[in-house]
Amino acid sequence: MNPVNTSLVVLLIVTTIVVLALGILLAKLIINLTLLSKNVDSIAQSVQSEVQPTLKELREAAQSINSIANNADTQFSGLQNTLKSVVGASSLVGCKMKGLFDGLLKGINFGLNLFNKK
Repeated sequence: MNPVNTSLVVLLIVTTIVVLALGILLAKLIINLTLLSKNVDSIAQSVQSEVQPTLKELREAAQSINSIANNADTQFSGLQNTLKSVVGASSLVGCKMKGLFDGLLKGINFGLNLFNKK
């Protein structure tokens, strides 16, 4: 046989083996990717089934915290209004008492001045 023909036959055999090996490896890759996608899908479903109750509990906790905050805000507003009314009432009483004491002092001073002139 001619060396060129022998070279071509060897090249053909090697090329066929490489193409078959690549085909087998490609088939294995496709099978592994299919299995991987099934595993990823099952993991996603299990994570979703675990996350949904957790999200529900977090939502309930957030609503509870919001309710507590609103209640505290309402009570603080009530306390603030009570303090304003107490301070307002005490200042009103203080003003009345100041007026009363001023009147008493003027009256006593006037009485003393009457006795001192005689």
